[in-house]
Amino acid sequence: MGAWGVAIFSDDLAADIRIEFRELIGDGLTASEATARLQAEYASSLDDPDQMPVFWLALALTQWKLGRVEESVRRQAVRIIDDGIDLARWGDAKSRARRAVVLAKARAELMSAPPPAKRVPRTVREANAWEVGETIGFQLLSGRWTLLRVIGHHTDRGGRFAICELLDWVGEKLPSGERPLRDRLAKLRTVRSKSSGGVSQFLFQEPKAAKEKARIVRLGVSTPPQQKPSGFTVLAWSIVDRSFEEIFGLR
Repeated sequence: MGAWGVAIFSDDLAADIRIEFRELIGDGLTASEATARLQAEYASSLDDPDQMPVFWLALALTQWKLGRVEESVRRQAVRIIDDGIDLARWGDAKSRARRAVVLAKARAELMSAPPPAKRVPRTVREANAWEVGETIGFQLLSGRWTLLRVIGHHTDRGGRFAICELLDWVGEKLPSGERPLRDRLAKLRTVRSKSSGGVSQFLFQEPKAAKEKARIVRLGVSTPPQQKPSGFTVLAWSIVDRSFEEIFGLR
């Protein structure tokens, strides 16, 4: 099982179902449409005796909490609890007893009147528009600049993100010029971390705040990437400065 506890959502599959149902509702689907979409997407899980109960319990409770209960989903979840189908997955007697308490609470909740339907905001997804080969200036905390080159993109539920490599260049101000600059950039080597597993490429999340966006400059110059996307690490904006210092020694 992909579970790390006895709570309903202490499970990878359950957590995914909760996130995806909320996103579908936020995108404007009805509860019925979102349910059908998830059933199609997780058809293999519904055929798995260990994952099937997780799916229905997570979906039913998520719907209840959002005030969007589908009666067929509620019945499935209650049947799973009443027939002991979920408890059969728990081999350890202590964990099984703790899970039984959780299920009893879940059943009581599902049998009670749900809250009024809650507004679910649309998920804002990343939509990176940088081109492969494009050079991006990034301002470090010291005020100096370094250069990134886009080598590809990664797309998931969160949107489209740039995957970049770091060029071996740091300066007080960004380089300028067009043709000479392109030639100079093409000669720069990429930087590979001496620690952190030899990181040489990373998913780069663009900032959202205006003052942080000023630290990102598109130079309008493209050169061929030196590698293809593979085994990249993730640099969320909230940790980007710490990551550049810890991984590449730049500050």
